[in-house]
Amino acid sequence: MPPPVQLVLSGVVHPRKEQLPGVGDVAIHPGSGKTPYIDATIFDGGSWRALDLKGFGVSLGSRAFGYSSDIGPLMRKIASKIISYKGAFVYYDYPADSKRRKYIFRGIPYSSFVQINPWSLI
Repeated sequence: MPPPVQLVLSGVVHPRKEQLPGVGDVAIHPGSGKTPYIDATIFDGGSWRALDLKGFGVSLGSRAFGYSSDIGPLMRKIASKIISYKGAFVYYDYPADSKRRKYIFRGIPYSSFVQINPWSLI
């Protein structure tokens, strides 16, 4: 089954890939292959897929850790950023610097589309 073109962030962030996640749940974890970076994946209803963190303002340098004691605080910081965008869309596309598709957050929260200026109703 191909991945959905877009997902809505559920606002739920796990410290690992859970067995029974909800669609739009995110898992943040130390990178595979013993890389010194925090990575993220998002559940699309069938599979865990890569989630690019740059759109959340988390660059490669800001998700790097030197010691295992750095991992927990760094994961909590990244989790709080993702949680703050609950209800926002992510899109399955190619990041600018990659040949591999990932879910990408484009930095526009859903709430910015539904806000109504009360003065425009008068």
